[in-house]
Amino acid sequence: MANNRILIIDDDQDILETMQALLEYEGFEIRSVDNVEEGMDVIGDYSPNVILLDIMFPEKKTRGFEAAGEIKEKYPQIPIFVITAINREYAFDFAKDDIKAEEFINKPVDYEKLVKLIRQYT
Repeated sequence: MANNRILIIDDDQDILETMQALLEYEGFEIRSVDNVEEGMDVIGDYSPNVILLDIMFPEKKTRGFEAAGEIKEKYPQIPIFVITAINREYAFDFAKDDIKAEEFINKPVDYEKLVKLIRQYT
């Protein structure tokens, strides 16, 4: 698999470890970080083919929204999948167009669906 690098940015260690294990099993190369700033630093060197990005972070509830926009400005060619429980936990009402991302996936994640989506973009 030539285009198999995935960057996961999520503050939840359990999610990072679970996603990493499942996606590595599917043949993807994974780099995971637990904060947006480190994720932004990693993108240039790692050159991911897809970024999986959480929305809510401890420092700011909407940090992922901002990060998606920042990433798209610098790296418009990299697909971003937003993965979050925001609708379930906070009942925010927003549309996919409100976020600079190709895909919006609710937690808990359907990993079979996630793998199919990633393969569509790589």
